[in-house]
Amino acid sequence: MYPITQKTEIAEITEDLVPMRDGVRLYTRVVAPIGMEKCPIVFVRTPYESAHKGKPHVIDSANAPEYHESEFVKAGFALVIQHIRGTNDSEGECHPYTNEKNDGLDTLDYIRSLPIYDGEIYPVGGSYLTAVHYSYFKTKPEDIKSAYLSIMTDRMFFRNHKNGCCYQFCNPFWYAGTMRNKYPNIVTDKKITHVRPYKDIFKRVVGEDVAAYTNTIMNIEYNEYWKGRDEDSVAEHLYFPILFSDGWYDYYLDGMFSVWERLPKETRDKSALIVGPWAHCSFVGKNSEYPLPNGDREPIFGLEWLKCIHEGKPYTKAPLGKVTYYSIGSGEWRTGEFPRHNTEKRRFYFGKGGKMTDYPCNDDTSLSYKYNPDEPINYFKFLCIYKAPKINTCESVLNFETDEFEKTESFFGRIRWKMDVSSDCEDTVFFIRFSMVEDGEAYNLTETITSLSHINKNYVPGEKLTIDTYTQPIAFTIKPGCKIRVDIASDSDVYAPHANVRGHWAEVTETKIANNTVHLKDAFVEFEVE
Repeated sequence: MYPITQKTEIAEITEDLVPMRDGVRLYTRVVAPIGMEKCPIVFVRTPYESAHKGKPHVIDSANAPEYHESEFVKAGFALVIQHIRGTNDSEGECHPYTNEKNDGLDTLDYIRSLPIYDGEIYPVGGSYLTAVHYSYFKTKPEDIKSAYLSIMTDRMFFRNHKNGCCYQFCNPFWYAGTMRNKYPNIVTDKKITHVRPYKDIFKRVVGEDVAAYTNTIMNIEYNEYWKGRDEDSVAEHLYFPILFSDGWYDYYLDGMFSVWERLPKETRDKSALIVGPWAHCSFVGKNSEYPLPNGDREPIFGLEWLKCIHEGKPYTKAPLGKVTYYSIGSGEWRTGEFPRHNTEKRRFYFGKGGKMTDYPCNDDTSLSYKYNPDEPINYFKFLCIYKAPKINTCESVLNFETDEFEKTESFFGRIRWKMDVSSDCEDTVFFIRFSMVEDGEAYNLTETITSLSHINKNYVPGEKLTIDTYTQPIAFTIKPGCKIRVDIASDSDVYAPHANVRGHWAEVTETKIANNTVHLKDAFVEFEVE
């Protein structure tokens, strides 16, 4: 079948199987502009092209919206697009986050052998398509001149685990989906994720344990397992200008800001980060219940960025060395420094009657609620901006609101949450979500979570324990007549339900009903003023 060559009015397309160092051959498509002997090359590696499996590729943006190949070719770029091993038309077995470094380096060598290679390579990707490039960046290839990368962190531990809690069971359905060539009959019924012990999830999904996945669940500390991965902590080694982008409602957002913060200063000063009101995959979800600008960003931001780098021209969509972001509620794009230093803070204290006030509660007022891990409340939607349920409609959620704002105020940064809590169980979790209230409707902004064992592994039921933690960054604007709402619970659709017993969250089988208490004295949330 391979190689396959075809021509369109603007490009010559060659599809072939390129051998890696171990002999496994990977499907690789080269899309070269007609009439150009040499040209810069955009490099993409993906597990997501099943729609093209076994078919000659036709170049147009309708058939390849994720890469906009026509737009790149018209701008004078060639593309090299490869299926990662074990996916789509590539040989071998897919094991996510393994083999990507060697396969990436071998493919770079292949690119250098192409007659059209002009000495400039530009990696492009989003989500896992970014991770595969992170895997080899520490080798510092000299011909990588820039990149456009989005929605991915280089420290996957902090994406999968937060303050002793596990984010969405480390995403077993995505993991299994990349291995569909080996496991064509995966079980996708999400009910199986809520069967304990959670360490056996993958057995239920594909029929057998896969150690590479189970390790992501079992390693609940940032240890050598995580630090030894090829993509881990690559930010400190990046040396070329990069355009990063992400969305406020993407689960990789905190990791993207971490990458930005850890870049060498000389790299950050020639790079840019754009953060929009998007969810994962660069768009406003179709179920968004708040008016937001959509954002199909790749042709708008990425291609123009690469053209400017290649041609030595200034990039005008965003200033270098700064974060360009959309402030939720304002309808505006803004620019600021990050990390932020010496910022003005606005503090709201938890008060009686569900009030958030400008002054602390000075007595021993406390509020309690029950958390039953076997009866999820499905209260907190995520991955998009949604209307929250009305206050006082769920006994397992504590609701607080500020008074209506008298003037417009904008905030940008991480939100701090400090509060004393207690439980009648030896371990449990406390979850907090922040929303803005407009015209009587609350719309989610951001949240965070922590387990008691993360703070004190030897927690004694009934004792007070202080939570002092932060959300990921968020930018939003509260207009006159609007409010900030704060919800506290222990059940969240975002994280694996905690059993309320001591022990590894993925190994325990027993569950308990927890009576959890928040103590309002001196408790507060603190925002960074824009």
